[in-house]
Amino acid sequence: MAENTHWNKKVFAILLERAKGVRSWRQFAAECGISYVQMRKLASMSQENPPRPKLIRKVTDNAFNDVDLEDLLFAAGMSNSGRQRVRKQAEQPQEETAYDRFRALPARDRRIVEEYIDFLTQKRLSQTAASKQQKKPNQKKQ
Repeated sequence: MAENTHWNKKVFAILLERAKGVRSWRQFAAECGISYVQMRKLASMSQENPPRPKLIRKVTDNAFNDVDLEDLLFAAGMSNSGRQRVRKQAEQPQEETAYDRFRALPARDRRIVEEYIDFLTQKRLSQTAASKQQKKPNQKKQ
């Protein structure tokens, strides 16, 4: 098999390191939905062939530090047709659940959503406790 001269392993590995941010490689791979072994091969420049656009999309969807799709595609030696193929896959209408949309968020945005859910949960618990306290004095009067 002929080697892809446009596949720049070193640049791709640098972009992956940047996209990983403060997370461990295992955590980053899990959030991207790819295997840890695959992620480490890409990061250590030991993979001979460039990753497929679908894998690059998964990494981009979970990337930190403004690493974008076009940078990773370029480092992987993808042509304009490769970019168009990834965009077409992303644009296909699919019925996604709220959980699917949540999982598609970058980790930092998921943390914000989780904090908001915690806030709403605490608010709901305090409202429930307050309404129970209001009912107790009324029940004693009867």
